[in-house]
Amino acid sequence: MEEGTFDLKKFQIQSGIEIDITLKYTLVGEINENKDNCILVLTSYSATHEDALDLIPDRETFDTSTFCFIVINMIGNSASSSPSNTLNPFDGPRFPLVTVHDNVRAQHQLITEELGITKLRLVMGFSMGGLQTFEWACQHSNMIDAILPICGAAKVSKHNWLFLEGAKAALRADQKFEGGDYTENPEIGMDAFAKVYAAWVFSQDFFREELYRNMGMESVEEVVSFMKGYFGRREPNDLIAMIETWQSADIAYNNLHKGDFEGALRSISCKAIVMPSRTDLYFRVEDSENEVKHMPNAELRVIDSKFGHVAGSGMDPVGKRGIGLAIKDLLS
Repeated sequence: MEEGTFDLKKFQIQSGIEIDITLKYTLVGEINENKDNCILVLTSYSATHEDALDLIPDRETFDTSTFCFIVINMIGNSASSSPSNTLNPFDGPRFPLVTVHDNVRAQHQLITEELGITKLRLVMGFSMGGLQTFEWACQHSNMIDAILPICGAAKVSKHNWLFLEGAKAALRADQKFEGGDYTENPEIGMDAFAKVYAAWVFSQDFFREELYRNMGMESVEEVVSFMKGYFGRREPNDLIAMIETWQSADIAYNNLHKGDFEGALRSISCKAIVMPSRTDLYFRVEDSENEVKHMPNAELRVIDSKFGHVAGSGMDPVGKRGIGLAIKDLLS
């Protein structure tokens, strides 16, 4: 596994602000001589390249040894440029909104300028990685053979936006948060954030049938502790920056499509398998059905799991096998 960084000086984001950006990325496997064996993997909310490796199939499902997986950390995730590692005047709560579109523009420069790649066999990602996958397909279908958005969407729904607003508000309500200029970790806010998130990221079936026991947890309280530990790896300002990126997701929010969402979906000419989870509480199957209806070369393939949103993360065996088979089908 090889790690690298790519610097973009005075990168202009959609708001018009210019900011120096660093993207951290990882290569799993080797880029071949023709540079035509590459799979791009985009990271999910609060995840880094290390977490995204869970999406790579087991060899029993599909042998990926001849491919090179390129995992790019999205902006705000603490590995690439984020509120926690950016200097004044964009440090902490002053970090500007970086949209999904901004992320993909920066990633495209990394792929084409840094790595010299003009064709991608597959672009894929879970959750926020799915948001970025749709954006890649909308902007660069001509250089992509196929996409696999997993438990994601081409546009954040109003209900999804409101869930995120609640999680964000829970974190900001801690007095120690101090508008983002905290001097110590806002523990009460982080605890509230984890409780809000835990109730949404898993399904009702997951709790009713105590499926958390399959993950080595004995109680709902342990689920909350698990989520608090997962998010505790990140700075609170980074968590909020990623939420705001998520809330702004819309493949039609750019000068090319000018708000025409259905037209943006119709522009995705590459092959696609769109994979929602049947029990996901915020990226709903119905939204994926609507997306696929307007995409010219897409298949809807629902993950039949009771793990909720987490079904697409690689932690659920049912979801992981389904993702591996989808990768196999898209590459065949």
